[in-house]
Amino acid sequence: MTGWTRHDLPADITVHAGDFASQPDAFAQLLAECPSLDLTHVEVIRGAPITRLCARFDPETADDIAARAMGRDTIILILPAAYPGLSCPLQPTAALPFLGVWRGRVPHMVEDRGAP
Repeated sequence: MTGWTRHDLPADITVHAGDFASQPDAFAQLLAECPSLDLTHVEVIRGAPITRLCARFDPETADDIAARAMGRDTIILILPAAYPGLSCPLQPTAALPFLGVWRGRVPHMVEDRGAP
């Protein structure tokens, strides 16, 4: 028993794509384009994306995102905690085209409490 329980909460996740030599290159581009993003709430996925996308989305949505990113080697997930407000401030660019916003899930850890 860890004392914590994971609850997956629904969230609107912004998705961009791009072509980057490495994850650090993708993060550097994100920082240059939108310095206000909290990069601790951004996921950069390189290579075969389906397994990592399925951690955030249902399988059909993961397939849809992967299909829209076809031809790009990197998918970028911007979770809602990465920015204040309701809309992601990252604007689409040639280096970071916008793929869309999909309903996914983010984990929320809740402390286990004994019965009252």
